[in-house]
Amino acid sequence: MTAKQTHIAALVFSFIPGIINILGIKLFGIVLTNVTGHYSAIIQQINQINWQDFVRVLAYIGIYWLGSFCASSCFVIGNTAKNPNVKALPTITNLVIMLVAIYLGTIPIFLFFFSTSIQNSFGANHSKNEIRPSQITGVVMASGLDFAKYFFSDASKEMKKTIMSSFINKTLNILGFVLGGITAFYFTTVSILWIPVVFYSIVSYLIIKQKI
Repeated sequence: MTAKQTHIAALVFSFIPGIINILGIKLFGIVLTNVTGHYSAIIQQINQINWQDFVRVLAYIGIYWLGSFCASSCFVIGNTAKNPNVKALPTITNLVIMLVAIYLGTIPIFLFFFSTSIQNSFGANHSKNEIRPSQITGVVMASGLDFAKYFFSDASKEMKKTIMSSFINKTLNILGFVLGGITAFYFTTVSILWIPVVFYSIVSYLIIKQKI
């Protein structure tokens, strides 16, 4: 990806998990992207000897890991075999999940975790780890690091240009996630998922045609 393409992707790729995350909060009262928080919840539940909730949250984390593993495996295998159809499987999977949710009017929360993890891994793999669609905590920290390097390091002019491009990329990443959340805030049903459906349809087509 060129710098311009990466900036656009950072905004668009993070917009979708922003929608899904807010919908998860409104439908289930669960933050889908805050895996760090779920680890903290596990510790609290162990302390309170609440084994039912412990197993439930542990399952959330496991599903999130599984989504990342599956999406990353498709990317690696697709690259190795030079088969764009395999690389498109993660976005096609999410497309199916969104359509099922719209048809049923609901969706199991485990599928929400799975699709969010797929989206994050998809963005990271296709941008060579320059985009982290739903890992906003890490992105905010990294953007602060870039800002400090730009103003206070002894980096060359060319290097500072690269650092600023990285900072802009992370800022757009954050902005896309926020805009997705704002868009979903006014919806109380899964009808908002038509936006991800359009996104995954277009991206799947572009991957298969080797446009991205």
